[in-house]
Amino acid sequence: MVQDLQSVAGTGRRVFPTALALILAAALLGACGSSSTPPRGVAGFEGHTVTFALQPGNNPTYIFPLVGSSNFTLVNEDQFEWLSYRPLFWFGGVGDTTAFNPAQSLAYRPTFSIDATGHTVATVRLKKWRWSDGEPVTTRDVEFWIDLLRANKADWGVYVPGAWPDIIRSITYTSSTSFRIVFNARYNTSWLFENEMSQIFPLPQQVWDRTSEHGPVGNYDLTPKGAVAVYNFLNHQAGQLSTYGTNPLWKVVDGPWILSAYDPGTGRTVFTRNRDYPGPTAGQVTTFVEEPFSSSSAEFSEVEAGAVDVGYLPQSDLHALSAVEADGYAVAPWWQWSINFLLLNYANPTAGAVFRQLYLRRAMEELIDQPAYVTAIYGGYAKVTDGPIPTTVPSPYLPPGTGTPGFRYDPAAAAAALAAHGWSVGAGGVRVCTRPGATAADCGPGVRAGTPLRFTLLYPSGMAQLSVEMSALRSALATAGIQLSLDTQTYDQVTSDVYSCNAKTGSGCGWQIGADLGWEYYPYPSGEELFETGGSGNAGAYSSPQADAAIQATLRDPGLGPMRHYATFLAGQLPVLWLPTPAYQITVYRKGLAGVVPQDPSLNLYPELWHAAG
Repeated sequence: MVQDLQSVAGTGRRVFPTALALILAAALLGACGSSSTPPRGVAGFEGHTVTFALQPGNNPTYIFPLVGSSNFTLVNEDQFEWLSYRPLFWFGGVGDTTAFNPAQSLAYRPTFSIDATGHTVATVRLKKWRWSDGEPVTTRDVEFWIDLLRANKADWGVYVPGAWPDIIRSITYTSSTSFRIVFNARYNTSWLFENEMSQIFPLPQQVWDRTSEHGPVGNYDLTPKGAVAVYNFLNHQAGQLSTYGTNPLWKVVDGPWILSAYDPGTGRTVFTRNRDYPGPTAGQVTTFVEEPFSSSSAEFSEVEAGAVDVGYLPQSDLHALSAVEADGYAVAPWWQWSINFLLLNYANPTAGAVFRQLYLRRAMEELIDQPAYVTAIYGGYAKVTDGPIPTTVPSPYLPPGTGTPGFRYDPAAAAAALAAHGWSVGAGGVRVCTRPGATAADCGPGVRAGTPLRFTLLYPSGMAQLSVEMSALRSALATAGIQLSLDTQTYDQVTSDVYSCNAKTGSGCGWQIGADLGWEYYPYPSGEELFETGGSGNAGAYSSPQADAAIQATLRDPGLGPMRHYATFLAGQLPVLWLPTPAYQITVYRKGLAGVVPQDPSLNLYPELWHAAG
């Protein structure tokens, strides 16, 4: 029998009518205009330093690829660590899909079988890959990773008891280039390969297996005590941001780029080419610079000045698109394999009981005018989200008919539903519970008399279109008697706050609604981390036995049926409030720079493949 799992989905991890029009107009009046200053020349990229603009306030902060929850962000993985350190299996970079990429992978696709006891077995064979110090990447480096993870799994940002690596029954390193994993049950091999095994990271054991800066390299990882000591040393070194550019630990890589400079004050990061990288390296770029920005308007000013090679056009500045193209940039939306939503905190001591009422969640969803937001706020560069499977790129997992809101914008129906469940309009137009109880005509179990429909929404600052969207949502909710207060913090602070809630103790659960800028899958879109009871990405502590069962079926049963059932069920249950999923960014890049598109929906970067056009 397959045991219950609470596992991980991969990276994670690391966007009205009259009122809306007025809000949007006010935002656009303050937007920057286009500059007449032409960008720098685009010819001759041989030996060129290429600059890449980071999203506002989203700076790299951690380099060691065994990441704790506080540093488990998209930029730390896809746009920082993975430039230097590669997982064993690579997904993405095959056109605009998240498919397995054999050329970028350090190992061949695993073969699967079932042993005599009914357990799934994976056999893996490594390619002839090498570290930048000349040493080969071997199964000893895989073993080093597994040993560190097993001994320190509680510190891993996406660990959930019973998940990876706990599903490993045994692992045998049969040679320096092959190993065999026997799992503790029979699993859907698509999920097993794409979600679980995609997390395997070979690490340079010949350099990192030490317990102090000047101590000798040994085999400390082979004992749990030694593996803890090694992890503590490496984690401490990773916390010394001021040494990132000089620390010899970070100079031994198996990826295409070596970190050469890092400014801990600004987050500006400089990479140089790893000349010994054995993977695809068709490009001409030799130095890759990641430029941080405090706001999208600051970034756009640099685009206008021609100081960015690959950047983005803020969606609040879509009116300047033609001018940007005339100045020498090409424009392409970057669609991410992700969904967008508002987190509801079911563990909040006051709002949790209210959020547990499905009728309330449905009423709130009926006040989110997704098609209007897509058009008026995002200029068409967003797609409707109607469930847990992304609609941003084609996928066989999407149920038929996906792409239109499951709950259409209907303020009258939302207000009627609230009134029917005992919520009366009180002072200031805010509804309060006047009929507490557990019947179908009451406010619902756990909701006390006099409880107001008054919530605070926490969202990241520095993104104009997101602010417009949240303001529009506040206005729409108010029409039905729901008062929403908006609280802005930095992206890092929002992430820290919403993931600090401990549902068992109640610690850190003061937030009520959080906009965490969505969820990226890598790449199998199952929900065990995000929506299963106790999942490490389940920041709002959503819990449903039916949802748990649907999720479990996607992990053990092959085929499209279980995934489509899960998608349909969660779409209607609204564990979160679905929001339009905007393009990750509207990329602008110099017309003379080839290889930037198509862009990877997994948000991986390939500057080693960029080259002069022509």
